[in-house]
This record gives sequence, C-alpha cells and structure tokens, in this order.
Amino acid sequence: MFERFSRQAREVVVGAQEEARSLGHDWIGTEHLLLAALRLPEQPGAATLVRLGVSAESCRTAVSGVVGGAGSDALGPQDAEALKALGIDLDEIRRRAENAFGDGALDTPARDPEAGAPRRRRFLKRVRPESAGSLGVPAAVPGPSGHIRFTGRAKKALELSLREAIARRDRRIGVEHLVLALLRGDDKISQGLFQQLGVAPKEMRDRVLADLRPAA
Repeated sequence: MFERFSRQAREVVVGAQEEARSLGHDWIGTEHLLLAALRLPEQPGAATLVRLGVSAESCRTAVSGVVGGAGSDALGPQDAEALKALGIDLDEIRRRAENAFGDGALDTPARDPEAGAPRRRRFLKRVRPESAGSLGVPAAVPGPSGHIRFTGRAKKALELSLREAIARRDRRIGVEHLVLALLRGDDKISQGLFQQLGVAPKEMRDRVLADLRPAA
C-alpha cells in the first residue's frame, strides 16, 4: 500500500517520526501524523485545517496537553532548588550519568497512554529481519537511536486513507486522504486532541470534502 502514497503523503509518514521524537514519545500515533500533515499547509486537506485556524503550533500544544510532551514529567526549577536544600544536586547527578552512559541517559520517553503495560524483555530476544507491516507500510521507522513503532490507531488511519482514496476514485493517496482518515478517528486520543483544538471532526471532514470538490 505504501507505494500508492504520494511524495507528500510519504513526507507526512516520515515527518510523524520526527514529531514523535521531538515530543519525547516512543510511539507514532495519529497525533503525530496530524502534526506532520500540518507541516505541509499548502496541501489539500491540511490547507483546510490551516484556513480554519489549526496550525502546527496549536496542534503541538494540544498534543502536549492530551498525551504530554518532552519533559512533561521533569522536575521544575523550584523542585530542583528544594532538593538542593536537602543536599541533592540534580544537575550534578545528570552530569555524572551522562558522563557514564551518554547524553540523555536520564531521559525516559513517554509511553503511548493507550498502550498497555510494557511487556517483559526476553533474555534471548530473537532477531528478525525488518518487514513491512500488515498495511505494507514499515512496521517501525528507523531512526538515529532506534525504532519507533506505529500504534494501532495510526495503522488504522493509514488504512482508512486508502479507503478515502478509493471512495474518491483517486489513484494516489495524498495528504488530503490522510487528513480525512484522521478526522474519522474515534479513539480517545484523537477525540481529546480535536477537542483541545476546538474542532468538530465531522464538520471539519465536510469542509475538507467541500474544498476538494471541483468547481462547477
């Protein structure tokens, strides 16, 4: 299926990885796909969202409000001062840890709030070759420090984008199909995100579809 994605739609999938990393998340969800789509504000679908007041910046703030962001659980300056009064210097602890284990040794990526408890690691983990996911898109996106997996809701959105393209008899899957699919999301994260953005998904879908109709 991935071969049917337009160049811009592929940029959205890759950009979602970058958005997840920038937020300190160890998953790629619908929220990251939406953020990446808004990086291309001139593309159909994204253009409608931007015209109606949704920007990459407002969306990023909404994502942080719904699922948290990088450093959302970090101790603030006041906490650090309070600990220093007790003889605990957080800056010194971080410096020593990074000297021993590398930069960011104490940074723990946030976990997908809809995911279950992390599975136990296997002592003898079998190494398998990378394979395409069930949708023909990569099951995980490689990055400079490992892989980030797609959540089930992100995979579903990619699958729905294909259905949107078929319904419109389009040969390629574009950004507009991804946006339409994201607006069909019925999971808690998507609902919370659109609520934060002040967007009624069904009404927004109608606006996107209206913008896609050719002028009479």
